[in-house]
This record gives sequence, C-alpha cells and structure tokens, in this order.
Amino acid sequence: MKRLFSPMFGWSILAGNRRLFLVCIFLFAISASLSLWAFFPADVLQRRLVHEISQQTGLEMQGGNGFMFFPLGLGLDLTVYTDVAELNDLELKSVQVSPVWSSLFSKKQKINVVGSMAQGEIDADFGEGGQLEIQVANVSLVELQRADLPYRISGQLVGALEGVNISQEMNGMGEFFLNLNNSRILGLEKIGLPADFLMGDLHLEGKLDKRRFSFEKVILSGGALELSGGGNVLLGDNPQQTRLNLNVRLHPTAVTPESLRDLLGLTGLRPTADGSYLLRVGGTLAKPVIR
Repeated sequence: MKRLFSPMFGWSILAGNRRLFLVCIFLFAISASLSLWAFFPADVLQRRLVHEISQQTGLEMQGGNGFMFFPLGLGLDLTVYTDVAELNDLELKSVQVSPVWSSLFSKKQKINVVGSMAQGEIDADFGEGGQLEIQVANVSLVELQRADLPYRISGQLVGALEGVNISQEMNGMGEFFLNLNNSRILGLEKIGLPADFLMGDLHLEGKLDKRRFSFEKVILSGGALELSGGGNVLLGDNPQQTRLNLNVRLHPTAVTPESLRDLLGLTGLRPTADGSYLLRVGGTLAKPVIR
C-alpha cells in the first residue's frame, strides 16, 4: 500500500513546487519592474523626450514634475511656448507618455501622449515618418488667447487631425475636422454690436497639403448669422504672411441684431434674392480684404 501511494505523493509535491516556483518568478518580475520605475531617473528621460519633440516639431517647450508610472510610461507637465502674439503659451497638465502597445509588433512604433489643456483633453499618437493622429475635446478657446486682446472668440473646441510627414518644414499631408460649439465673439461693443455676440456652432472639414489648408466644408449655424462656404488658407510664418482665399455666404436670421444688418449695408454688398450676402475674403490673416 505504501508503494502504491508514494508515486502519487511524489507527483503532488513536484507539482506544488512548480507552482510555487512560478509564483516566485512572477512576484520577482513584478517587484523588479516596480523597483526599476521607482528609481529610474525620470528627470533625465523628461529632458530627452522634450528635446526630441522640440527638434521634430520646431516648437520651444519645457517639461516639469516628471515621474515614472507603471508599466512603462512618463508623466510630466509641459509648457509649449508660442511665437503668435495673440496666443498664450500652451499649458499641458498631467501629461502621460507611453508606447502604443499594438505598434511594438510592427515596423513603425508609436508613442501615445494624453493630457489636459484649457479645461479640455488632448490625445495624440506620434509615429516614425512624421505620422500624427491627434484628438482634442472640450478645449476652451478663450483660454488659449491673451486676455488683453480687443476681440476674442469663446467656445468649446472638439476636433481631430490625421497626417503623415508632419514636421516643422510643413511638408505633411492630412485630413482634419473641427467643431467650435457655442461660440461667441467678445468685445464687439466697440463697433456698436452686442458685447456678447452669439456666433453659434461652427463646423470645419478639410485637408492639409504642405502649407495649404483646403477648407472643403465650413458651416456656421445656431447664432446671429448663418454661414457656409470654403476655400484655401496658405500658411505663412506669421499672420502677416498667411494668405486667404475664401468664398463665404452670409445669411441673416431672425435673431440678427439690427446694428449688424446696418453694418452689412455699409459694406456696399448687395443681398441676393434669398437675402444672403456673397463674400470673397482675400488678403492676409492680419489684414483680410472682403469683396
């Protein structure tokens, strides 16, 4: 009887030892990973990451409050300095940078960057060859603009951009859409219009080809004016060098202020049969010309 049961007890002990061995290996791997990220020099990786992004995009930026998080990522706050006089520096908070795990098995690895900006969220994937997929949600447009500007636009930004070869040389191509919800123009009381001018909801769709933005669909509705149109914007190094070529149809609504109707009359434009106005916008972003 003893000989009959001894093999059974032998296999049971061996199986138990194997399970114990696997558990020990698993616990060792977890503790080693935690130790690695706990003592990894996050500030060194932060400086390296900010330097690489600055080189690729041509943007000046600074990181701070870097820390590592499990299983493989870097957290930090990021300030992007802009050279546009009308814009504030972009403050990205609680940024998390980590690999796109599915891309690790392909030839083109990507990193994912998520964070908060101006009360909204940003989620972007950066890949080799200037590949970029970026989404923004509920970003407050008015917080991106300087508070001392005579005129500002408020509203919540929702949009996406997907492109390739995106770089500071502007050789990329891509597609984009943008919604500006519940938008308003602030400061128009200086020209006799309501101080809080309701624009409504703006929807844009288009394509990017190097420095040329082609707006294939532009629709504004739900506000003091309805608008539709399209055209091209040739991006320059500054607003003075950014060229406009847009065709726009404006249509007054039941809530259009009389002061705005009078202003449209002073432009010399004549309404069409349905009461709308056809405008061609040229010139530069700094000094647009309306015909």
